[in-house]
This record gives sequence, C-alpha cells and structure tokens, in this order.
Amino acid sequence: MDCNVDDHIGVTSTGAFIGNADYLNHQRREFEKRRASLQQTGTRSSHLTFQRIGDRFGRWSEDYLHQCSKAIVEEAHRHGCTHIALENLEQIRERISDEKKFQQWAFNALQTMVEYKAEEYGIIVETVKPQYTSQQCSKCGCTLEENRDGQHFECLDCSYTANADYNAAKNVARKLAFKLQQGQKSPAGGAFCQYALQSGIMTVSDTSVSSDTPVSG
Repeated sequence: MDCNVDDHIGVTSTGAFIGNADYLNHQRREFEKRRASLQQTGTRSSHLTFQRIGDRFGRWSEDYLHQCSKAIVEEAHRHGCTHIALENLEQIRERISDEKKFQQWAFNALQTMVEYKAEEYGIIVETVKPQYTSQQCSKCGCTLEENRDGQHFECLDCSYTANADYNAAKNVARKLAFKLQQGQKSPAGGAFCQYALQSGIMTVSDTSVSSDTPVSG
C-alpha cells in the first residue's frame, strides 16, 4: 500500500483508493485556525473551549483513521492476502517537512491501527524501503523522475499510464514480495511469492515487475 499526505490516504495494489488526506488536513487546518483565535482571546472561557474542541478533533481524526485502517485490512482479507506492505515510517518522515507534524502522527497512527486489525485476520504487516516507488514503472521497471507528474504516471520507456499512487502501490507490494521470496518454497522446491493486483495476481521472479493481468510462474 502507498501512503500519502495529499489526495487519498492510502492506495492498494488491488486498486482500492482509501480515505481522503486532503479532507483530513483541511479539518486539521480549521482546528488550528480556531485554536489560534481562542489563544489570542486569552480568557478562561476561551481556554476551556480550546480544550473541548481539541479533544473533539482528536477523537474525530482518530476515528477517521480507524475507518481507513479497517478498509485497508478488509481489502487485504477480501483478496486472501497473507501480508500487507507499508513504506518504512522513518524514511517517510524524512520526506515530510517540519510543517507537517500532523501527517507524521497520522502515518504512525494508521500503521499501528492496520497492524492490530490485521492481526485479527492473521495478516502480517511488514515495511519496505520507499525509494523510487513513485518514479519506477510497475510494468517495465523504468525508473525516471519524469515518469510522474502529480497524480499522473506515464512511463517514458514503455508508455504505461496509471494513477501515480496506484503505480507506487504496486511497487511497494513487489518490494515486499521480493523480501519474502527467499523464505517461501513451493512444493516443487522453487522459491515463489505472489501479490494481489486490481485484476489477478503477480508471481515474482528475480527480474519480474508487475502488470495488470494475471501472471504465473
């Protein structure tokens, strides 16, 4: 799954677009505006009001992330997944400015919620390094910064086009599949690992990248 600070909160390799990060950030900005106004007032009444709306916003945002994490886990369960791949939080924080501490909290909270909800289904949550997931073509493997333009991804090599976050989600899933591949053996003795796509599954090999059609072997 690809996590974001803008647009959708999460996009899965199965093509599910979950949550609205822009809406979450808008609600946070509105709260901060109200907080600043109350702090300027400086009265006891304004202080109590600030505490009350702060608690209300905290509960609302936590509940919203609970809904998103539930949808993520249910999507994985619906596709029979044994693992959910997320980008490494520490490396995500390196890409977030100090002005977006709220997004850092949201990433951490979302991952924690996904982990304990996934455990109920016997699904394991693991992290992968996020390098190049946004620039790499999930179809041919071409990695160029120019491949991505906002929410539009178009590979300059093979001309594959997709929503940029969906393309990144497939790359995240593929990274975990490679990570797990060594420890999984087929009855014939060969290493194998699969990950779910919007249509079908992908079985990885040492050189494979994903496609939107079922692939085996």
